[in-house]
Amino acid sequence: MQATAWYLATMADQPFWESTLGGHFVLPRRTFWPSFFSKVVARLQWNPATIDLTEDARAWPELPAERRHSLMTLLAGFRVAEDAVSEHITPFAEVAREATLASHESLMAWVFFLQRRDEDRHALMFDRIAAEVLGLPGDTPAERREAARAHVPPAVLELFEVRLPAMAAELAAGRVGLAEGVALYHMVLEGTIFDAAHHALREYLADDALPGVREGVERVELDERWHIGFGLRCLMEAQPSRELLDDLLAHAAEAAEAWGDALPGETREHIADACHHRLVAVGLIQPHMAAEAAVRRAPAA
Repeated sequence: MQATAWYLATMADQPFWESTLGGHFVLPRRTFWPSFFSKVVARLQWNPATIDLTEDARAWPELPAERRHSLMTLLAGFRVAEDAVSEHITPFAEVAREATLASHESLMAWVFFLQRRDEDRHALMFDRIAAEVLGLPGDTPAERREAARAHVPPAVLELFEVRLPAMAAELAAGRVGLAEGVALYHMVLEGTIFDAAHHALREYLADDALPGVREGVERVELDERWHIGFGLRCLMEAQPSRELLDDLLAHAAEAAEAWGDALPGETREHIADACHHRLVAVGLIQPHMAAEAAVRRAPAA
């Protein structure tokens, strides 16, 4: 998957070691990964308020009904989901600060703060799309979010409005650790639900009939790639149990079905194995031939 390829490629030639002694690497740089992700964030800054949606608003009613239905499902889903991830990422920073990681814990907590800024920006982008393009009713973001819920599959709502808040509460109370949190947030919600939707939106928006929506979605996807990479790094450093990884793979497979027929068939076929591929790529699990074959058949970007 693209997020994994980006993560592996960008880390390949980076100086991970603080110092050497007699030609031997002796001290890993605990600031390396927080600094790396902070630099990525700095390069990806953008303003959702400046993207022009005028042409999109004119074109929306003229799109074929089936295409509008699929786009409405996905874009309304993002409208609800981005609010949820922005709200419930808060306890992750404190949990990272108190964890035992290879990277500097306080700096990893800072990266969670940077991710929350991204999530706030994404929520604003999809609220604009909901109001100005989709024409969802409501004078406030909260009213438009409520209107969007009617277009979102129940399985997606359950993940973002039930399971995510429950996990955030468990994290805040100290009943679960960082590995459990990022397994749900970064690997299942962002790495499966969001990644699947981005694959579908690339196909639905490829003809540039909605140029502003396409630009906004592309910028969000670039942010999501580093989020997934960061979550994968956190998962590695948290040293998850095999039981947790097995649960993660099972939940990811279930989540792959959450969008229903809003996803093209080809996307549905491979997305369930994306999580497996990422865990294999960083050495957390051994490859499964069927899953790796499915990822190799993934639709091109």
